[in-house]
Amino acid sequence: MLNRRLTMGPPGEGGRSLVASSGRTARLWRRLFVGRNPLSRPGDRLEARLLVSFLLLALFAIPVVASLGSETYASRLAVAEQEAESKHRATAVLLADAPVSMTTGEMENVRVLARWERPGGGEQVGEVSTYRGTTRGTEIPVWLDDDGELTSPPITRAGAATDAVSVAISAWLGVVALCGLVFLAVRGVLSRLRAAQWAREWARVEREWSRR
Repeated sequence: MLNRRLTMGPPGEGGRSLVASSGRTARLWRRLFVGRNPLSRPGDRLEARLLVSFLLLALFAIPVVASLGSETYASRLAVAEQEAESKHRATAVLLADAPVSMTTGEMENVRVLARWERPGGGEQVGEVSTYRGTTRGTEIPVWLDDDGELTSPPITRAGAATDAVSVAISAWLGVVALCGLVFLAVRGVLSRLRAAQWAREWARVEREWSRR
């Protein structure tokens, strides 16, 4: 047994981290389940029940926000399919040089006069966005609608998936944030009530001591 103790040596970083993790887990467990603690007060039990309720609500909200994300993906995908038919890729040719100098507060991109062909035939002239210093005759890829007007790029499947994930995560974080705010507000009220009760108890004890 002595040899075994000598070979084991002092606990390392892994042992200390395990002890610290166990301590945090124990504190969380005591906070969640205070009903069996004889020193627990009604406010402690209310706070624990509220915390457990909000944790369960956050868990139950996961499938709900997942369904919301799925519906968002389906709707955005429908828009993507519609835009894939109504938007057309084209090439615009700059008719002038883009400005080179840039003053404070100006954007790097500028609007320059350009010419492009309509989807149904014919040419159209308008301003396109390009980088500063771009020379005349440079070809700029653009997206056009059925009328030949400049429009935004169509939504892709990846974009629809990104929008769906963003909506789902934002909704879940909103639920968690709301639960957290309500819990902190209730905890603050309970803390003030505990402090007031503690002050009253001390005042009562001081009066009893002064009578002796």
